[in-house]
Amino acid sequence: MRLRNFIHIFLVSGALAAYSFWVLSARENERASPGTAETFPGTDIPLLNVADAETLWRHPSTIFLDVRPVPDYEFGHVKGALSLPLEELDDRFSALKPQLERAEAIVVYCKNSDCGKSYWSALHLRKQGLKQVRIYPNGWYEWCRFELPITGQGS
Repeated sequence: MRLRNFIHIFLVSGALAAYSFWVLSARENERASPGTAETFPGTDIPLLNVADAETLWRHPSTIFLDVRPVPDYEFGHVKGALSLPLEELDDRFSALKPQLERAEAIVVYCKNSDCGKSYWSALHLRKQGLKQVRIYPNGWYEWCRFELPITGQGS
């Protein structure tokens, strides 16, 4: 009976180890596959991490849109970002549309992931036909934490 229990435990342990290996390899394949970047739920709008946002920032064909209120933008913003507060999006969109359409990427950001303005703005822009929209959800606070280029009165 003891040998039988030992064999049973050995087989179950082997099966669990094989399953664990399979799950870990599947996760690695997901990470390595192109096009599996995290997206805004219910859409195909990519969510950027700080490294991806910085890489896009370095491309001259990228536009960063700061959707925070004007006083926040004036205090400090990502260097080169345009101010387009969510509350003014409808009124100012038509004037900015030609410039936005020429951009290879449009990165929308707010203060942090708790600020929904970047999500709503990105959805609005996408609805207007701008497929190159991306969301930088950790926004201004993370950009500052990583000491990336900023401008404004508080910089």
